[in-house]
Order: sequence, then structure tokens, then C-alpha cells
Amino acid sequence: MSDDIDRISLTLPSSMVERLDGIVDDWEYDSRSEAVRDSLRDFFADYEWETGGGGHHHGTIVVVHDHHVDGIADDLQTIQHEMAEAITSVQHIHLSHDTCMETLVVEGAAGDITELANRLRALGGVQQVKVVVVDE
Repeated sequence: MSDDIDRISLTLPSSMVERLDGIVDDWEYDSRSEAVRDSLRDFFADYEWETGGGGHHHGTIVVVHDHHVDGIADDLQTIQHEMAEAITSVQHIHLSHDTCMETLVVEGAAGDITELANRLRALGGVQQVKVVVVDE
């Protein structure tokens, strides 16, 4: 082990160890430690986001909507233009005859990303909005 890595001990119930080992095998991690480090990165990013950690955030907002609702495409586009400083890119996918999904890659302050997600949620015809934020 290199000098910049500390060794810690972790006590888990046997059922969690079995589950961890199954994931390590299934996802082809090199070790339990690598899987735990990966999980902790997500844990740290979630903590920073949920506690209002300052700084610059990166992530995605996934929006599922009924494209037959009158004006939904215009409303989505209007919000995206009004909040363009928080949006890096947008991908539109047809999930079915009635349903579309847009994936917005976002970056910026937590408040801006949250405002964008909330404005999208408020639109008639929007069925689901998911926000995922990652650490740099």
C-alpha cells in the first residue's frame, strides 16, 4: 500500500459481507476495498449535495414526460433556455409512442440545479424527474 492510503477496519454483519462479496464478483471489482471506496465516493457526493455543500456541482436531470400534452415541448424548451447557464447538454429519447425522456447534463450551484429540477417537475405532463449529482 502506498503512503497516501490509510488502512481502516470495518465491522459488518455477515449478511452484508456476503452481499458485498456478491457485488464485488458480479461487478468485477479487484477487491472489497475498491468497492467500498467506490461506494464512499457516492456517499460523500450525496452528503455534500444534501447538506447544501457549497461549490460547483455536476450531474444530470432526467425528465420523463408525455409528449402528447399540449405545449410540453415548448415549456421544456423555454425553461432550458431560461436556465441555459446551468445546462451543458440535452438528449431527447423516445421511450414509447406516448412517452419521452430528456437527459440534461447540468453544472453549477446547488440552488440553480434545484431550481431547474423544480421548474421541470411543476410542468403538466411531466411524469418523473430524477437528479443525480456527482463529485469532481
